[in-house]
Amino acid sequence: LFLPPVYCSEDEERLVRDLFRGYNKLIRPVQNMTEKVDVRFGLAFVQLINVNEKNQIMKSNVWLRLVWNDYQLRWDEADYGGIGVLRLPPDKVWKPDIVLFNNADGNYEVRYKSNVLIYPTGEVLWVPPAIYQSSCTIDVTYFPFDQQTCIMKFGSWTFNGDQVSLALYNDKNYVDLSDYWKSGTWDIIEVPAYLNVYAGNQPTETDITFYIVIRRKTLFYTVNLILPTVLISFLCVLVFYLPAEAGEKVTLGISILLSLVVFLLLVSKILPPTSLVLPLIAKYLLFTFIMNTVSILVTVIIINWNFRGPRTHRMPPWIRITFLYYLPIVLLMKRPKKTRLRWMMEMPGMTAPPHPSYGSPAELPKHIAPPAPAKSKMEVMELSDLHHPNCKINRKPSTERRESESSDSLLLSPEASKATEAVEFIAEHLRNEDQYIQIREDWKYVAMVIDRLQLVIFFLVTTAGTIGILMDAPHIFEYVDQDKIIEIYRGK
Repeated sequence: LFLPPVYCSEDEERLVRDLFRGYNKLIRPVQNMTEKVDVRFGLAFVQLINVNEKNQIMKSNVWLRLVWNDYQLRWDEADYGGIGVLRLPPDKVWKPDIVLFNNADGNYEVRYKSNVLIYPTGEVLWVPPAIYQSSCTIDVTYFPFDQQTCIMKFGSWTFNGDQVSLALYNDKNYVDLSDYWKSGTWDIIEVPAYLNVYAGNQPTETDITFYIVIRRKTLFYTVNLILPTVLISFLCVLVFYLPAEAGEKVTLGISILLSLVVFLLLVSKILPPTSLVLPLIAKYLLFTFIMNTVSILVTVIIINWNFRGPRTHRMPPWIRITFLYYLPIVLLMKRPKKTRLRWMMEMPGMTAPPHPSYGSPAELPKHIAPPAPAKSKMEVMELSDLHHPNCKINRKPSTERRESESSDSLLLSPEASKATEAVEFIAEHLRNEDQYIQIREDWKYVAMVIDRLQLVIFFLVTTAGTIGILMDAPHIFEYVDQDKIIEIYRGK
């Protein structure tokens, strides 16, 4: 039994031949030139590939959806074997020249020409995929806690609104997110769509604008930019915790300054060179930069005061009162005790026990007390004036001295007189040295008080500045449920 071959495409081939007999794809599919072609246009957002902040370009993968009616492409399904849809190359039919107005790469048309679907009613559906690079004005005010609104504006390039009238696909005033792939850098907040009709102009113009509102995911920038900057800013405070004698205070401050310069250069490479606004991270880096510069200047003053002495500087009374008495109390600082030498020399009634060999001045050796006739050639000196702590002679009150002047006043030989002068010289030298050391210690303590004062001030200012600048971002603590948003804008 021989059966002839059956070609299932005969009906489709005959349908295509009949539909395109005398068809002109260059002419609008209208029976009257005064009529207009209604084109329903929609957008399905598939992937947010990249947002180039420096060049202000958004790169996205989208699916366009265009539906219009061509009266020349109608048929009766019963006449053609029940064919309900034709799939043909788009070059065979008339297409509206819908392009992206704010295209940034020069390719305004769809590159991949997918097939069009033609239905028996004459309805034509075209869903071409496209990768667009659209211009997007980047607002860097709150970077990296920023939220951007990028638009994609579509319209006919040559036809006006009286020839090709645009409408929203399936009356959906939003972008379809049914096939959206979530981005690791941005969260989609909302995707409204608006049909714009400019009726005031002659002829009428129409276009459809899709708004892609996105918010940056901040984890990457928080770990790699915000957190290091905050730590560096508080590291500036530790400059005042180093002692002035360490010699590394200025070195630490300059090292921090250089690290801030590196971060400023990094931010300048990421963001567009705009002069309209100052980014939030740039504000914080500039604030930290200024604080670090001021800390270096104050550190230089502290080191200068720390090494001052009585030979070069005299401490004014207001500095002594302010930094040696009042501020230490406010800052809860306790000054170290005085040296033992100064304590012994300042005791008003300091007396030393007599040497065991000499119980009293009368018991001094005879060579120290020569006979009276030689008094005119001797120098008279009171032993009670030798009140240095190392002296072994008791110091008596002045009244007692006057009463026993005859007994306490000794006639010393020239050798003994020179010896006592040497003792007085040594005592005076020790007093001067102690005074010199004490003045230097006063200056060092003043520097220590300024260090502590600046430590408190810089810590408070840095904390307030960090909170005030970073918390100025409006969306810093808002959580975005991306799955919920995708479900809201799901078109299927």
